Amino acid sequence: MKFLFAIPLILIGALLIGLTSHAIGNIGNAIIDIIGWGVMVAAILIVRRKKVEENNQL
Repeated sequence: MKFLFAIPLILIGALLIGLTSHAIGNIGNAIIDIIGWGVMVAAILIVRRKKVEENNQL
């Protein structure tokens, strides 16, 4: 189930990292790159997150 959320995030992050627009300038491209890397990191954290054990509820 986690991969259903992570795969689109990875694709969106890769698109944002690879996207370059001359209309928004260098600062805009840097902001898009930062957002893209943030989305990629979020996808990695979603995949690596451990399941909470339900046995701890007593």
